[in-house]
Amino acid sequence: MYKPSLGDHYHTIPINKFTNFKNHTNGKRMQTEDRRDTISKRFWRMMRLRVIMPMLRARHSPEFTARGVAIGIGFGLTPTVGIQIPIVIGIWAIIRAIAPRWRFNLIASLAWVWLSNVFTFVPLYYAFLVTGRVIMGESNALPGYTTFGEELTAAMNVDSDGISALGQQLSNLFNLYGAPMLVGCLPWAVIGAWGGYIWTNAFLHRRQRILMIKRSAQGQVPDI
Repeated sequence: MYKPSLGDHYHTIPINKFTNFKNHTNGKRMQTEDRRDTISKRFWRMMRLRVIMPMLRARHSPEFTARGVAIGIGFGLTPTVGIQIPIVIGIWAIIRAIAPRWRFNLIASLAWVWLSNVFTFVPLYYAFLVTGRVIMGESNALPGYTTFGEELTAAMNVDSDGISALGQQLSNLFNLYGAPMLVGCLPWAVIGAWGGYIWTNAFLHRRQRILMIKRSAQGQVPDI
């Protein structure tokens, strides 16, 4: 009859422990990846519903919608969190009154302002700050991304509510980073607005051509 030796016992137990540890580690890794996938899917779903769909549902000319997208992206790429929507509405009202030829799609503008949101505002604002410091020759005074995120979060956490909270947040933001962030956002806003106009105009024109071809094909009488 076989009797397990000390060597058998020595080799068996660590392997079982290692297997359990490996399974536990893999389980944690899978949970982390699932959580990241959920956040990513939620973000892109919100982007599609709030940003892409209003553009596709527009019943105006591609140029009209493209101007709206350009305005929305332009102000979405500025550190004006909380007041971007009132600014866009005010510009829309002024242009509608004094320059109706240059009117734009307000719904598309308000949708693309959402480009700066709870998921993106920290990396966007950090990009503004880095760009501004580089332009102003202050690249040696750049904070780390983690430090910046903590400072920005602290600046956004205020005790008041409503308009007073918005004013305090903006005051904290500009007292903390000042001119570099304002200077740094300008290239992003200008390039983003121009690129958004070109892309939207081309995309909607192409979409119109495809829809016309499909409708034409559906209306054809088959040869007998």
